[in-house]
Amino acid sequence: MATVAAVLGLVLLAVAVAAVAHRLSTPAPSLLVLVGLGLGFVPGVHVPHLSPDVVVLGILPPLLFAAARETSLPHLREVWGVVAALAIGLVLVTAVTVAVVTRWIDGRIGIAVAFVLGAVLASTDPVAVTALSRRLRLPRRVATVVQTESLFNDATSLVLFQVAVVAATAHRVTGLDAAGRFVVLAGGGVLVGAAVGLLGDYAVRFAREATVQAALALAIPYAAAVGAQAARVSPVTAVIVAGLLLARRPGPRGGELTRGMYAVLVFLLENVVFAVIGLQLASYLRALHAADRTVAVELVAAVTATLLITRALALGGVVLAGRARGRAPQARWAAAAVVTWAGARGVVPLAAVLAIPGDMPHRPLLVAVATAVVVVTLVVQGTTLAPLVRRVGLAESPGEEPGVT
Repeated sequence: MATVAAVLGLVLLAVAVAAVAHRLSTPAPSLLVLVGLGLGFVPGVHVPHLSPDVVVLGILPPLLFAAARETSLPHLREVWGVVAALAIGLVLVTAVTVAVVTRWIDGRIGIAVAFVLGAVLASTDPVAVTALSRRLRLPRRVATVVQTESLFNDATSLVLFQVAVVAATAHRVTGLDAAGRFVVLAGGGVLVGAAVGLLGDYAVRFAREATVQAALALAIPYAAAVGAQAARVSPVTAVIVAGLLLARRPGPRGGELTRGMYAVLVFLLENVVFAVIGLQLASYLRALHAADRTVAVELVAAVTATLLITRALALGGVVLAGRARGRAPQARWAAAAVVTWAGARGVVPLAAVLAIPGDMPHRPLLVAVATAVVVVTLVVQGTTLAPLVRRVGLAESPGEEPGVT
């Protein structure tokens, strides 16, 4: 009963805070995590503890599926080179860099365990990025890079996380084993997502009633996630692939009903989960040993700075590469600055944090640091992204659209 009451209270709180955030022209995710964090320290407040399956199989599928279905495949083709470099190369570089910095800050943490933290935080989050940028009038190419990169790098990050956990707990994983596991998890997710997407597309078109089509559209992401989980491959990859396949062919009759249903569902899940992130951080901080709290603060500051610096250097390199080909007007530097600052972390890192095994060395410290970094990026980058867009003059306008390539 207490859990049901807590969930209902979270839903009502999320709706109320989102309404206030809209009136104040403040990003709802930023305000929600702060409210959740504050409530988490109130004595007697029940903090619901989510399991990894609840997040990966219950919360993420509709959010990722909705983000994938909003992706324009023609627009994605225009920026695919940049997106692939960020979603694969930058994720790997970020995970390694965070691991090295973590090991340097706290020598007690082994490099394999530090790499788990790096994999958790290596990707931006499509839920957070979409929620933060929804009200911004970004140029089409920039918006496409921001949103599609966050989709694909989540799949890379979570697969990398699963490999990192095996390496940290098994202690005898070679580079070849890790690469093979990565290929199986990611490739298997693509195959499951493609199969579910194609079957779902046929089922939606075969159905004649709009309500049936809407119900099928709601079931498809869950079918992809559960199928991938059963096949022991990446559920996130499967859901994203299924959503991209259906993005090109909207349902003939139930389109409006499906969009309305998903708009409500995404609104509720997004806002509730951001409040939960704040609540979870309060819980993790209370559970942290006093001796680890100073180290946690140092790690949060160092890791957050590392994420931003690594991302800025990577995007700066992309712009310089374009400049070598004679394509680097000032607007491209502005676009690179916005894409760098739009790299907030969110729900997907939370799912990975919850999935860290209980016997992982330094688990309480890793969980607290990762969740705190998520909160810092949501609050700091979330509240300053719109002013940055205005400051660099990157507003939607006719004519040539700036990009980072």
